[in-house]
Amino acid sequence: MRALRYQTFADPVDLRVEDVPEPVPAAEEVLVRIHAASVNPVDWKIATGSFRLLVRGGLPRTMGSDFAGEVIATGAGVTRLATGDRVFGFVDPFTRTGGTFAEFAAVPSKFAHRLPDAVSFRDAAALACVGATAVTLCNLGRVTLGSRVLVNGAAGGVGHMAVQVAKARGATVTATSSSIRHDFLRALGADACIDYRSVPMDRWPQGFDAVLDCVPNLPRAVQRKLLRRGGSYVTTVPGPVTLLLDPLLNLPGGVQRRGVMLQPDAAVMKELLGYVAQGQLRCSIEQEFPLSEARSAIERSRSGRVQGKLLLRVP
Repeated sequence: MRALRYQTFADPVDLRVEDVPEPVPAAEEVLVRIHAASVNPVDWKIATGSFRLLVRGGLPRTMGSDFAGEVIATGAGVTRLATGDRVFGFVDPFTRTGGTFAEFAAVPSKFAHRLPDAVSFRDAAALACVGATAVTLCNLGRVTLGSRVLVNGAAGGVGHMAVQVAKARGATVTATSSSIRHDFLRALGADACIDYRSVPMDRWPQGFDAVLDCVPNLPRAVQRKLLRRGGSYVTTVPGPVTLLLDPLLNLPGGVQRRGVMLQPDAAVMKELLGYVAQGQLRCSIEQEFPLSEARSAIERSRSGRVQGKLLLRVP
């Protein structure tokens, strides 16, 4: 089979589409014929060595975490899924050397979720990781009917999904992006937009119930000013302070800081697919690439100017 692989952790990343043996599903895994996958910044950040201390497993590695496709084989102990099932989801790129930018991928069955016939492989692949992250952001931020929410970095993959999930839950949403993206965000439901290039952070509105930081680039002092007392700051990239100290610092009842640590969650995926079925959520796909041009997709992702998601088509 063909797979996009790299042999070392380095920047620039030496990516090559190679012919490699088709994987065999282990116990509690399913073998998925990949029809589509999408690019997340974490995919190439791991390859550059940015998260070397968190990565498990050796080299070479196949890049990719999101996927949508069809189950063609099951490993021992798999009872929830069967051959022929349409599935989508993501794998943990930190712990698996076999990613999803390939014609086939062995996936832990708990990371694979049944895909309704009404949702295409294309849309599902784009939706998987960013959609689950957006729902998790809103869960950790306690976003409900009437919440005032700020989404920072709202035009990106996670950000534009977080805007829609928060709106679907009944929140009033303010979105930050460059001004050229404001029409896009208003079409997704944003009630107000801030041009981060022209409006300094100290002039942004305050008193939010939740700040969902999808970049993330908000200093702690700014986080505190933006939130009401007891409000929630949630980041997509938690650092050591958020992981180790904030659980204790949160106790007095001031600003609550939390970070997303994404795990397979059937309830999250059910909520996500419910919004899709109701027409309340769509994942914007900026551009599609064949697997043979995956390096161009990675370069585009690294530009930091993507509106929505980048998709890989796998024949």
